[in-house]
Amino acid sequence: MSTAQTLLEVNNLKKFFPIRKGIFRKTVGYVKAVDGVSFFIREGETLGVVGESGCGKTTTGRCVIKLLTPTEGTINFRRDGEMVNLADLERHAMKAVRRDIQIIFQDPFSSLDPRMSILDIVREPLRVHEIGSRREHVQKVSELLERVGLRAYLMDRYPHEFSGGQRQRIGIARALALDPEMLVCDEPVSALDVSVQAQVLNLLTDLQDEFDLTYMFIAHDLSVVEHISDRVMVMYLGKVVEMANSETMYKTPKHPYTEALLMAIPIADPRLQTKRSPLEGNVPDPANPPDGCNFNTRCPYVKDICHRDDPPLVETAEGSDHFVACHFAAELELLGWEARRSGNGGGRGD
Repeated sequence: MSTAQTLLEVNNLKKFFPIRKGIFRKTVGYVKAVDGVSFFIREGETLGVVGESGCGKTTTGRCVIKLLTPTEGTINFRRDGEMVNLADLERHAMKAVRRDIQIIFQDPFSSLDPRMSILDIVREPLRVHEIGSRREHVQKVSELLERVGLRAYLMDRYPHEFSGGQRQRIGIARALALDPEMLVCDEPVSALDVSVQAQVLNLLTDLQDEFDLTYMFIAHDLSVVEHISDRVMVMYLGKVVEMANSETMYKTPKHPYTEALLMAIPIADPRLQTKRSPLEGNVPDPANPPDGCNFNTRCPYVKDICHRDDPPLVETAEGSDHFVACHFAAELELLGWEARRSGNGGGRGD
């Protein structure tokens, strides 16, 4: 995987939403939903993006595909062997790029038009991009539905006739209609039952192998991300706090927030006695983030420098592919998932 080419490279991505007040709707501030995010995704791999609700992970994904226009930064995507900055593309040029990068939405109930049949929903990308005839569309939709685990004869039905898991499969089929290289998966299983989650995750894994897809997999559940991701990126209050390959992240986290997320994973064993050390306080207001490190209001290891200086995202060791934004990453001995699962989790290192 390390020798694969970089498919997507994001540098200093920012997305600020204006706060307007008064009769003249004057801008009095900004919500910093994404504040200086940088990362890369290699061809054929899955990057899991995790964090609490409101951390900016969904906004990051929508900026990548330009459903939201970034405030600042570059989004370089490889097309025909060359990097293209999507942030600079006009609407017409971006339409062509969307043949290569698609999105699976979080809510399978609101993301499908209830007035359209499944045939029209799945074929819509083909129609918009003027690809093929209606007969070819029907054949393509039939193949896609069969591939995602649905029967082709269901294409004349409407979304309300399907369960949540089936609707998400329809959303996946629609995302695959243009034969994209990359999918942004925006919490595709969070609205589904646990048993259905496993089925959809297995389907996504099979599709990745079959079609050589690259995933940006957004989720808030680290136990879900563990099984599908090659690398994991942890976000907090609009910034990346840690990024590493999946095995390293779960065994030896370097950021206190990553440790807290790992300690929050539930264990399905009532006999196992584990301590819980929940984070105190609430996530700060993204319109008025704290000085220094964004995590300093909740971090159990906070020191004076954390209130003054914002730690940069740096590699823990040259060539390690493990990046962390913490002043004391080299000093802290944090607990990983193995310690948590074995019953030793919950306490914190000094």
